[in-house]
Amino acid sequence: MPAAQTVLTFLAVLSVLVLAHELGHFVVAKRAGIKVQEFGFGYPPRLIGVTVGETTYSINLLPLGGFVRMLGENGNPGEAGSFASKSKRVRAAVLAAGSAMNLLLIPVLFSIGLMIGEPVPCADCNTVEVYGIQAGSPAEAAGLRAEDVFVSLNGQPIQNTDDVRNAIRAAGDQPVSVVVERDGEPVTMQVTPRVSGAEGQPTIGIQLGPEVVTVRYPIWEAIPKGIERTGDLIRVFFGGLGQMLSREAPADLAGPVGIAQMTGQAARAGWVYLLQFTAFLSLNLAVFNMFPIPGLDGARLAFVIIEGLRGRRVNPQTEGVIHFIGLMLLLTLMAYVSVNDVRRLLPTG
Repeated sequence: MPAAQTVLTFLAVLSVLVLAHELGHFVVAKRAGIKVQEFGFGYPPRLIGVTVGETTYSINLLPLGGFVRMLGENGNPGEAGSFASKSKRVRAAVLAAGSAMNLLLIPVLFSIGLMIGEPVPCADCNTVEVYGIQAGSPAEAAGLRAEDVFVSLNGQPIQNTDDVRNAIRAAGDQPVSVVVERDGEPVTMQVTPRVSGAEGQPTIGIQLGPEVVTVRYPIWEAIPKGIERTGDLIRVFFGGLGQMLSREAPADLAGPVGIAQMTGQAARAGWVYLLQFTAFLSLNLAVFNMFPIPGLDGARLAFVIIEGLRGRRVNPQTEGVIHFIGLMLLLTLMAYVSVNDVRRLLPTG
């Protein structure tokens, strides 16, 4: 996938995640009677805006997600309809709604992927597929490709991986007539095995497995399966997070550059893999945003909890400064991680 296409795919995925997040804030704030001044796609400068009622819906120049601007987010609770004028419970609900929407997005993405169809190995199909080709191997020289499905070797039908291995061993270093199915059409070629290794076994340099078929589910099956897979993803995610916190596994951070690269890899693998990776990113965003780090919703929620414990609010100016400093530190960390991502992409030696 070209670099420009990778960047566009990454921006599209990021926009879906952030817009879903901001939509959560927007819907709960509206239902709570908070005046939402702007719901923006992308970040300023503004390109176009349409005002409907009390809210301006805008499209902005930087396509990096979106934002919700509410009246009195960091002010005193004096103005009616402002965020600050609402109760602790309402403000907490508005702050948590973004991450909640990202969590709700996960089963939706999984369900869509299941309806589109996911590739799975078919153990009962009695067919063998080429999963990979070694560079410089006899298979590559003969023109075999990944996703080819074996039909026959030297006229003998192929039903499992042992049939392939036995036919290659029986041929020794003599040419083998191979028939595969490629894009629904039969393709015939000659492959001459290479005798190598300590035991002198003939090989042609391929990875084999059961034929991969696309399995599609109707919506009434896809939704419960999507919910089930969401639960599996959450368990695996928090298990991995626990291992990182206990130093049983390395903490491998990726910035925008690294995530863009992984998004491109998922897109090259197919729509289903891109949807699954987007679901994984949505979970990361939901959890990370609830960390009590200044500048994130989790820190704002922490200030609401502190207010409940001490019986009065933290000074809005003080809270604003803390969030600003936290945001600057987060941007610095993001820049540092991104530099490391770029270094990993550069050729060495």
